[in-house]
Amino acid sequence: MPTKLIGNGLRELDLFLTDLIVEARRIDRLGPAAGRDPGVHPGSRIYCAAEAWRRAGPQLGLAMEGRARLRQMRADQNRHCFGGVRGDDAESRMQHACADYARLARDVLTAVRLRSA
Repeated sequence: MPTKLIGNGLRELDLFLTDLIVEARRIDRLGPAAGRDPGVHPGSRIYCAAEAWRRAGPQLGLAMEGRARLRQMRADQNRHCFGGVRGDDAESRMQHACADYARLARDVLTAVRLRSA
């Protein structure tokens, strides 16, 4: 698979996690009223999961280690998209990044579930 395609795929995962964190924060903040709020607030768009994690992490009770991993994965995305991926472990690093996105998404959903219980 071309490295640029891998990088773009990882970027899509990052955007999905960003939106998930933003929605989790909104639901935590608004509670039942979140269903009446369209959730679209121009000018307040967050463009990476690491920044969303930094903003919402303390409120949701997310571990700050997740933000460090997201920053590392963002750097990997840039290397995939804009540079050459070197080393025999490039494929395994991509697989680990995908698994980490899934784990971090699960952490966000768990935090929302615990806070709403």
